[in-house]
Amino acid sequence: METTVTSKGQLTLPSEVRRALGIDAGTVLEVELGAGGSVVLRKKAEPSFFDQFVGLKAKGAPFASGDEAREALRLAEDEGTYGTKAVRRKKR
Repeated sequence: METTVTSKGQLTLPSEVRRALGIDAGTVLEVELGAGGSVVLRKKAEPSFFDQFVGLKAKGAPFASGDEAREALRLAEDEGTYGTKAVRRKKR
């Protein structure tokens, strides 16, 4: 698949990609520079009902949401640092 960047720096995601990821108008995407000059786009995770109800966003919580915690663990596994202090939850 290809897309072209406009003079305003905008691009159109192909409809197959939008459908597969559930991206609609107004969906927030995170942009990251990847290895070798690649660009990584991720659909920004929205807090789940559980996250909002239980209050994981409370002051002093180790992560703002369950999605953020899962992402931190995924990154730690990718980097081989899973189980180090950097990823462990704070003791309450």
